[in-house]
Amino acid sequence: RSPGPARPVRSSVGIMDSIAWHAVLDLSLRYAEGIDRRDWDGFASCFLPEVRIDFSSFTHRPATPEAIPVAAWVAAVRSTIDGFTATQHSITNQRIAFDGDANGRYTAYIQAQHWADRDRWYLIGGWYENEVRRTDDGWKLASVTLHQEWDTGDRGLLREVNRR
Repeated sequence: RSPGPARPVRSSVGIMDSIAWHAVLDLSLRYAEGIDRRDWDGFASCFLPEVRIDFSSFTHRPATPEAIPVAAWVAAVRSTIDGFTATQHSITNQRIAFDGDANGRYTAYIQAQHWADRDRWYLIGGWYENEVRRTDDGWKLASVTLHQEWDTGDRGLLREVNRR
């Protein structure tokens, strides 16, 4: 299932503000870069202090409806990612829309490579459906939903790297 057509991109004053559009695009890219460079402070800076996370399509467990502290989310991601020798999260095809001047959402395709070593890897593909909020510090992620469509490679590596 791929994301449906994007709704018209508008703000409360008409056609969206291109500065805001580029800021949200940059936020999406910084999210991936923070993971792949193991820049956990940079990754954390992408979020509101509390964030709703839904990775149920990946974990095969129901998502928690409540927002969690960003430190808990960063620790969860880090506990897996730090166990891999390399990762690459490619985020593309961003469709960004705004609901007024301080709220927005975007969809973006994802392919995420996770390498344990030269011969052992795990790759997932799908798309994100995220909500963003404008703050005094710029645009931040308020909600992140991963819609995993497929995977290949050795999913068992996730358990292995979490034990390291």
